[in-house]
Amino acid sequence: MITFQNLIPGFGDPLSVIWWVLLVLKLVALLDAAFRPRAVFIAADKLTKPGWVLILVVFTLSQFFQGWLSFFGLIGIVASAVYLVDARPALRAATGRGRGGWGLRRRRGPRPL
Repeated sequence: MITFQNLIPGFGDPLSVIWWVLLVLKLVALLDAAFRPRAVFIAADKLTKPGWVLILVVFTLSQFFQGWLSFFGLIGIVASAVYLVDARPALRAATGRGRGGWGLRRRRGPRPL
């Protein structure tokens, strides 16, 4: 008989769903930090790019080897959340892509005739 566990392995119980969601959260933070230019971190007055990438790599790997309920797993959740909530908006603002929505920018100055 086909059940949900057979269709999508790894999503059998709620804890494994939480594990996957937290892994995606950590990977999004890691990939965002990895693909940002180094100068943006300095311009935003945040921790350097190698610092963020190292922190996020270590704690993303800790989820594989120790689980998300371990000490390092919980610190990794906090580190990813801090990056996504604090550093990422500052980095976006430093690149000029702050709260602009879909990339639309308002024209400044007088309108041309």
